[in-house]
Amino acid sequence: MVHMRDSFTLSRMFILAALLFGGVVFFIGGGVQKPSEGLASSEHWVEPILKTSWQYYKNHFMVETQRVRSNHYKGTITEGQSYALLKAVWMNDPVTFQRVWLWTRANMRRPSDHLFGWRWGEDSHGVERLLETENATDADQDIAYALLLAGEQWNRPEYIEEGKAIIHDLWRFNVQRVHGKYYLNPGTWRAFQEDYLTLNPSYFAPYVYRAFARYDTQHALGWQALADNIYPTLEACSDLTANKLPPNWCSVDWDTGKIGWSDKQGEGARDFSYDAFRVFWRMAMDASEGSVEAKNYLATHTALLDAWQTKRYLPEGYHSDGSPRQSSKTSSGFALSALLAQNHISTPEPKNDKLLYQVTLAPFYHSEGYWLNSYNDFLHSVIWLHLYTVFRASS
Repeated sequence: MVHMRDSFTLSRMFILAALLFGGVVFFIGGGVQKPSEGLASSEHWVEPILKTSWQYYKNHFMVETQRVRSNHYKGTITEGQSYALLKAVWMNDPVTFQRVWLWTRANMRRPSDHLFGWRWGEDSHGVERLLETENATDADQDIAYALLLAGEQWNRPEYIEEGKAIIHDLWRFNVQRVHGKYYLNPGTWRAFQEDYLTLNPSYFAPYVYRAFARYDTQHALGWQALADNIYPTLEACSDLTANKLPPNWCSVDWDTGKIGWSDKQGEGARDFSYDAFRVFWRMAMDASEGSVEAKNYLATHTALLDAWQTKRYLPEGYHSDGSPRQSSKTSSGFALSALLAQNHISTPEPKNDKLLYQVTLAPFYHSEGYWLNSYNDFLHSVIWLHLYTVFRASS
């Protein structure tokens, strides 16, 4: 959860903008009006931020550079491990990658397949072990994807073979066919498949499934079909909300194939918040690989852009009726990072990216390498991943 110290006031935003830009007005979609010459920047301005914050992440959120200590769940969850592996590849850090991968494989792999139990930690008797054996699909797909990238980047064919084994079991357990279309289930929990198939839009990663299709020849057509069905599904889930932002959870009916709500996750399942923020870095990743569908999605689902342009703050998400999840006019680090990624894809101009960063997250970036607070590993990763898409698309 993001606390008050993770946000900043609307009035402070205007003050910062005035100080930084001397009255220059920034409009998303319209670019920057007459920017001053002194604000020119290279297209790789974000690279040193990514490097410094990656080092901070290793030093402060990881135990012996092997596992990520979860602020929310305690212990270690596969999502954190998957983010560490992706960052290690993208930061060209093979030593950290190997340490994280070997620990994850030794401690979190399920006994009967190549997937991973989602949570490891200390049980009621003080014994550290795998506490939950159901898998979280987003983490496992990112782990497999990271292994493929690492195998290619560092000429490590054993990583590719490990990734292919995970891909095979992801197809077995986490891809479902409903009315002739393929969908991704969020994990192996039985409840996700009772009454309807539960979906989590923030898990959708078409660029990953296209990569899987290249390595899993047996199911290549299926992986490609899953990738092709992502955008119609994401559009339908987003259309459920008043402001057309993706909800944390939605569903597909087994009998009719109709997209609808899923309330099994309790309060907040229909909101655009901590799960759904991640849709933007995944779609920005896909856009950086040339996906027209991703670019169209980010260009047309503009509630974040519109809210920033008119109000100059972004709350910690929205309810399904379009109302903010909070009454105070404060901005969320999660939402602002999503805004940065969306703005880059919508108006791909490096100077605009830097200007927007300077009035949103930069005032709350600590030189040690973190934003807003020093304890929330999830917040750190979500911001980092969104910023990485800006760097990737500019490189």
